[in-house]
Amino acid sequence: MDIYKSTIDDKENFVKLRVSLFKELKEIDENTEIEELVRETGNYYTSHIDKDLFCWFAKINGNVVAVASMCIFCRIPYFQNPVGLEGYILNVYTLPEFRKKGAASKLVNEIITFSKNSAIKKLWLNSSEAGKDIYKSLGFKENDNEMELFL
Repeated sequence: MDIYKSTIDDKENFVKLRVSLFKELKEIDENTEIEELVRETGNYYTSHIDKDLFCWFAKINGNVVAVASMCIFCRIPYFQNPVGLEGYILNVYTLPEFRKKGAASKLVNEIITFSKNSAIKKLWLNSSEAGKDIYKSLGFKENDNEMELFL
């Protein structure tokens, strides 16, 4: 499995996996008109990648099989995070046939490493039940309905 940080050229991979995630969550189905979602997601990716959106992909045998994304934003500073810069992890998704191979853990670990090497002092996410053990194994702690990791 190869893990790599996305570039502007990964827009199609990003959109494809995001649509797959929405289908699995039953937020859209085969009858849903998705042209606008696909177009606007692609536009968002192009406008935000490597600015306040960072993504990593996992490849197996040359095929992109998983993604993890992080949106960066700044909050008003507080004691544990005096610069206020935070990363919200989202869209951690692996195609069903490639699960249980460690892709999600490797991708989120890349986000953690990237964040430690920048000014980001807090990562947080909303986890599915299926993902909680992965995040806990990487050091995230439950906090009400959030999980967070102070770096």
